Amino acid sequence: MSDSQTPVWITGLGSISCLGRGREAMYDGVLKDAAAFDSGLGRVRGSDLADLDAELKNNRALALSTVAIDEAMKQAGWPRLTDDIGLIVATTTGLILKWDHEYSDFARAKLGVQEFRQSFANQPLGELGSAIRGHYGHTGPLSVVTSACSASLQALGLASMWLTQKRVQRCLVVGVEVLSDLTSDGFRSLQLLSPGPAKPFDQNRGGINLSEGAGALCLDSQAPHGRRLARVSGFGFTSDGYHMTGPHPEGDGCYRAMQQTLKMAGLKPTDIDWIHAHGTGSQQNDLSEGLAIARLFGGAGEGSPWVSSTKGLHGHALGAAGALESVLVVDAMGRDRVLKTRGLESPDAKIPVRHPRADVSMKIRHVLKNTLGFGGANASIVFSHPGESAP
Repeated sequence: MSDSQTPVWITGLGSISCLGRGREAMYDGVLKDAAAFDSGLGRVRGSDLADLDAELKNNRALALSTVAIDEAMKQAGWPRLTDDIGLIVATTTGLILKWDHEYSDFARAKLGVQEFRQSFANQPLGELGSAIRGHYGHTGPLSVVTSACSASLQALGLASMWLTQKRVQRCLVVGVEVLSDLTSDGFRSLQLLSPGPAKPFDQNRGGINLSEGAGALCLDSQAPHGRRLARVSGFGFTSDGYHMTGPHPEGDGCYRAMQQTLKMAGLKPTDIDWIHAHGTGSQQNDLSEGLAIARLFGGAGEGSPWVSSTKGLHGHALGAAGALESVLVVDAMGRDRVLKTRGLESPDAKIPVRHPRADVSMKIRHVLKNTLGFGGANASIVFSHPGESAP
């Protein structure tokens, strides 16, 4: 930890994804291999939002955010977002559904300038942060992180810094993404989408499944023992800038992010029991990340950490991926279970990591979570069991 006198505890978890509403639905969906994709895309079901009022139903990003936030706050025992609680929002699409079709219509001269200006006012990504703040009447510290797919883990790192620097005593992090035509068509043009469930680390992997959803985590520097779900032990961020959309072929930035994370946590590679990888199912991402993991943790031999990805079931929710998967990881750690890679049938021999072929029941001391984003934005974080004392 950056300040051993100020631990960062996770006290509340919340999520909504294509696997269902709530962290239990996501965890159970993963255990049951219940992939929920339509033409390779993972959408949140309308029935999971049916009880929301009209204001929220008309703002899908805000609706997803509040579902995850409300669940996390309830578990943490926070009755409301008071002004001394920090709020950090991670996203890459924000309120895109309020302007993407209008943008296309304007480009085709089907929409006038004034109408376009009104809709395009929702384009700045900070507008989602303002919408969440307004919904909860929050006036405390607010930040919005938009660093591609690594946004949520960077938001968790920023929240940890706010806590250790005593800017706030508690902090809420929420990562949220919505599916839009603009996003899916963009990834389709890059030939990155898979029509069926993704197969991370498989030799026959054929691309990613875009998805939507929200994950929320409550962090507290003074949490009582009974509310401590995990500790944020360390984190690391790098930006290798190798390519606009492709990772460094040997995963150099990912390697350095993991290295920084272990150093901050005061841990050795052998202390990590499980690595929940970014593992999107794309050819280059899985190879580069796998090579970086093998380089730092010593390959696929006995004693190396388990390496897995669950994106073959809940998809890749871009900037929300790190939050959703952190919720899943902390939940699984509390249940003493390492989750296998869903969709992995024939491991790629060029990726020398230790794959669990089935879920593994074991006491997990420390789990490392990776996310990798466009432009070489890499992030890693270590969650430690609340019973593990800090080095």
